[in-house]
Amino acid sequence: MNNLKKRREELNLTQKQVSDATKVGIRLYQYYEKDEREPSVRTAIKIAEVLKTTVEKLFKDKTII
Repeated sequence: MNNLKKRREELNLTQKQVSDATKVGIRLYQYYEKDEREPSVRTAIKIAEVLKTTVEKLFKDKTII
């Protein structure tokens, strides 16, 4: 389980806003939120920057390869 949706909602951002800011397609970002896919390290870092947190906090108990 990841904390993407929780953190995004804390910042009052839409999936589209995060998707646009990270240059990740909206569907792919939705897969990340649903834990159906795992982002690359580079993408995880971009998402963490947009969500103003760390990769570790977003993907607690997950291994990102």
